[in-house]
Amino acid sequence: MDVTEITSDEWTDHLPETGFDPFHTGEALEVIDRYADGNVRLFVGKRGEQPVGLFPLFVRDEGPLTFVMSPPPGLAVPRLGPVLMPTSPKQRKREKANQRFTEAVLERIDAADPLTAFGMVSTPEYTDPRPYSWNGLYVDARFTYAIDLAERGVEDVLNAFTSDLRSEIRKRNELDIDITVEGGNAARQVCADMKERHAEQGLSYPTPPSFSEDLVDSPDDRSRVYVARAPDGSYLSGITILYSNDEAIFWQGGAKANYQNVSVNSLLHWRIIEDILDDPELKSVERYDLGNAGVERISDYKSKFDAQLRSHYEVKSNLMRLAKKAYSAQRHLQGTDLSDIKTAVRQRYNGVSEKRPETLARFRS
Repeated sequence: MDVTEITSDEWTDHLPETGFDPFHTGEALEVIDRYADGNVRLFVGKRGEQPVGLFPLFVRDEGPLTFVMSPPPGLAVPRLGPVLMPTSPKQRKREKANQRFTEAVLERIDAADPLTAFGMVSTPEYTDPRPYSWNGLYVDARFTYAIDLAERGVEDVLNAFTSDLRSEIRKRNELDIDITVEGGNAARQVCADMKERHAEQGLSYPTPPSFSEDLVDSPDDRSRVYVARAPDGSYLSGITILYSNDEAIFWQGGAKANYQNVSVNSLLHWRIIEDILDDPELKSVERYDLGNAGVERISDYKSKFDAQLRSHYEVKSNLMRLAKKAYSAQRHLQGTDLSDIKTAVRQRYNGVSEKRPETLARFRS
């Protein structure tokens, strides 16, 4: 398996029709690269002339340490990781292709080096993380909810919801809320609202509002910002949606808001679903991903939409695992956020000798 670095244009040419997230598009990766603490490296694995897989990685050197991450931290990008090509209908051949591609990428980034901190969160389309555990990395499951909307009608979808959710949605016509589709400025407001709500709980939300605005305004036109406003035009709540070819993803927003005892977010989600079902521009979209299902309180609400539980995976090297533990411990002791997990790792590995020059040379070649 030959793994080589490619340009953004070549990446776009190699991206398959399905099996990727909105964050995998060339335009999205360029925006992420402008804000990420590190540089994007776009890799393709080929068997002969046939592409087998793609892998976007964000790389940064910190003293003796090299951080290799997909996605990078601090930008609220929930998942990224590899994209596998539909190379064969046979399970064994697909498994072998995945294994060889994984091993070739791990060798290319020198993941076995104790001074390489590797971390990755995959999409639900990437279903076989076993090659990572076979190569000594830690694999943990994560969960998300997705509503299947393929070849379904509005009433069919609505009737599958819980009775209390249906009741809220049917009150929509009785309310004078205005739900509109807006652009980058609204995305900035949605992100700022998230930062404010987190701060009220003593938490941080490091994503810059300008990043949300730039991602929504990127030229690939794979986003919509749904905003609910009161009769006087004041902002109630908003949700930023990103689209791949076959999936809509609830990315940002949804801070708790009520209007006349009705959940504004339930109305926003329903408007998003209606558009997926009825808007010709979204006819290829078959699922609405509601996001994180790993928190009990949040998953209890999302399950009301008759959503399907889907798993995806977080992969960490030993150094990245230690970094996250150190980060969590220092956060707990100080009661504040670190600027990023690299601070904790540098403290953990203070005094470690410089990384071998030949290792870095091979990775950068």
